[in-house]
Amino acid sequence: MGEPSCDRSGPAAGRSRLRATGRAMGFARDANGSTAMEYALIGALIFIVAAGSIRYYGSRMIPIYNQISATVTQAD
Repeated sequence: MGEPSCDRSGPAAGRSRLRATGRAMGFARDANGSTAMEYALIGALIFIVAAGSIRYYGSRMIPIYNQISATVTQAD
């Protein structure tokens, strides 16, 4: 009896490579996955821009609200 080998040679290895190549080609031709991925990337980009804008304008509004608060406090 010979030692078990991890070498994948012979007809079984060729069929395995063909199946993997066929799956990869099928995945590349499938438009549903790529469309969903595009929408996910666009959604992530919109979220990042919105979050950044809210943070930027929020930090710029703090002095305005502090001035309003001081004015209302002095009026009492």
